[in-house]
Amino acid sequence: MKKIFSVVTSIFMLFSISAYGDDHSSSASNSAVAEFWMCQLNEGQTMDDIRQLTKIVEKYTESIEGKAGQWIFTPFSGDMRPGTFALMTVWPNFEEMGKGFQGWFAEGAGDKGMVIFNRAASCSTRNFATIEEQFNMMD
Repeated sequence: MKKIFSVVTSIFMLFSISAYGDDHSSSASNSAVAEFWMCQLNEGQTMDDIRQLTKIVEKYTESIEGKAGQWIFTPFSGDMRPGTFALMTVWPNFEEMGKGFQGWFAEGAGDKGMVIFNRAASCSTRNFATIEEQFNMMD
């Protein structure tokens, strides 16, 4: 399993080089990289279990002096089954994402967090996207 994550991390590192060549670096185009997990809480679990995971991710990110953010989305239209949520993690660029994945998945720093996550939720999809900020008047 750890070998797979090492390969995935290496691939993302290669993508980051391509992003610079295609003018998609965060410094050039104000873009970021995001990971989305679309999930449903398992029976007997609560959003507090997911919040516990986010605290672990935050501490890990601080420990590697990384740059990332994490958000939980709960729908209030569409699929509104109780316990439906999306977990999103965002990094400023592919290098930061690769750095985070390397330690979290390949080196085992995320083992405790993934045990909590797998116990708390079942996720139907996991996707990655780039985010291009057009404006932000929320600050």
